[in-house]
Amino acid sequence: MSGGDEVPKAVRPLPAWVPEGWYPDPLGQGAARYWDGKRWSLEYRNSPPPDPVPNSPADVPASSPSQAGAGSAHPPAGSVGFRGRWRALPKGGRIAIWVVGVIVLLSVIGAATGGGKSKNTASSEPATPAQASEQRPATPPVALKLDTGDYGVTSSHTTLHGRTTAGAEVTVEGDPAHVHGTHWSKTVALEIGSNVVNVEATMAGRESSTRTITVVRHHTQAELDAKAQARREREQREKEAQERTERKEREEKEIEDASLSQQNALHEAESYLDSSSFSEAGLIEQLSSEAGSKYPVADAEWAVHHLHVDWYEQAAKEAKSYLESSSFSCEGLVQQLSSEAGSKFTQAQAEYGARQAGIC
Repeated sequence: MSGGDEVPKAVRPLPAWVPEGWYPDPLGQGAARYWDGKRWSLEYRNSPPPDPVPNSPADVPASSPSQAGAGSAHPPAGSVGFRGRWRALPKGGRIAIWVVGVIVLLSVIGAATGGGKSKNTASSEPATPAQASEQRPATPPVALKLDTGDYGVTSSHTTLHGRTTAGAEVTVEGDPAHVHGTHWSKTVALEIGSNVVNVEATMAGRESSTRTITVVRHHTQAELDAKAQARREREQREKEAQERTERKEREEKEIEDASLSQQNALHEAESYLDSSSFSEAGLIEQLSSEAGSKYPVADAEWAVHHLHVDWYEQAAKEAKSYLESSSFSCEGLVQQLSSEAGSKFTQAQAEYGARQAGIC
């Protein structure tokens, strides 16, 4: 219907509760719609308005018994029942009421179902081991105490001791400790440095307990002195070996640069030592004398000085050779080894040789 002053015509009868100026909604969006004389408004009515709430009992209208009886069966015209009031609520309010009602209903059903199930389960099913262990109080651990914390010693052994629950067994690094009443003790061997020692106490019906202690063993003064002496001796040996290596390298270089006479004298000296024993002075004389090899004295000395010979061992060999062919006293053998008419060893070399031969 278009605008203007034309009044719309009713196409269907309206309920008695629809006021004047309202007409059936031509679009069917409500039961009635208001016409302001020119156009349709956005006001709709789907149900009768609710009755006003009385302020006091005196405001409640009186009704005859017949009206009361009739009202109990069929509400009078114009009265608002539950269905009307429900329709009068906004759509969002009706949805909220439905949601709350469903939640309450589901809660009641779940509580009733869950309560019955737990009751049946408690009465018919035995408790599992895990449930039984949760119900039982926790088992207390065995008492285990060390009388001292981490410490240091200089000895190779130390005794650990402490307290435990009476009747418990104590092990130190897996070995049983001595337990007397509530006291325990155990002697352990120590190495130089940190020693981590594990102690465990066990007892039937109780949880085991473990403790760890660190004992640091330090060197004694005697060990420190011996260690320092060994270090000095090692350094001395290394130094001597280095000197021998360097000397050998120098001698090899000198031999390469030596004259042919010097090289021949060296080979001759090595040949003499392969067949007999000589002192340093005796070998030089053998190489340079008219009765010997007749090398120049300088070449003979050069050759002997480039030999790698232990002259003390040469003296011992010479002494044994003398005793194989003749008899000597200790003094006589020493003189034979050291004299100019003899082997020309030094006094110290001669005495060493005599001792090694067993005569002195």
